Amino acid sequence: MQPRNGISWGTIAVAVSGWLVSVFLGLLELPTKINSFISDVPKAKESVADWLLLDQKYTGMWTSSTEGWVDATDQELNSSKASGGPVSLRMRVYNGRVEGEIESAGLSEIYVYSAILLEGEKRDTGIDLLAYDYVGGKKTNLALMRLTLNDEDERLPLRLETIKQGGPLFPEKARLYRTTTDVSEAIKGTLNMNLMRQVIEQGQTAEGPEKGD
Repeated sequence: MQPRNGISWGTIAVAVSGWLVSVFLGLLELPTKINSFISDVPKAKESVADWLLLDQKYTGMWTSSTEGWVDATDQELNSSKASGGPVSLRMRVYNGRVEGEIESAGLSEIYVYSAILLEGEKRDTGIDLLAYDYVGGKKTNLALMRLTLNDEDERLPLRLETIKQGGPLFPEKARLYRTTTDVSEAIKGTLNMNLMRQVIEQGQTAEGPEKGD
């Protein structure tokens, strides 16, 4: 079978296989497969030192979705409807390091899960981000992105640029706004059941009929 929009079928199959094993062994409580370190952050009050190291400008839940905006401009609507979008992300920027998760319509359409992990580094001019997943037990990079924060008075102050990706997983460009600074709740992604079914059927076809049929 041909690669799916830049991601090899082999990568997809291995990713799906990992999901199936997790589901059947009862090791996974759906739909919260993606559990970054943020979920394990203690609820205790942060120390003053921690508070100083936490970047308040970037930390939070962000989205490009303008659903429900009755006064959305054409630019805002176009940003939300860009190919691969809308996109939502959760990130915690601490001492210059970024960790979190990202979800997009593109992921939900051509990948096994609609949300994957994020890591990155804050620089003077913005944030360099890497979106990745674990495939066959190995870290697999799926996209390289850059975030820049503009005038905070803008309704969509955070600009996302996808520099490189393994298919139309994310918009090439999008503008986001922060919905909350609370990063304690995980992004509730969803499994791509159609894709999982295709992989299973492809495997059955490759095996061929059993002897004696």
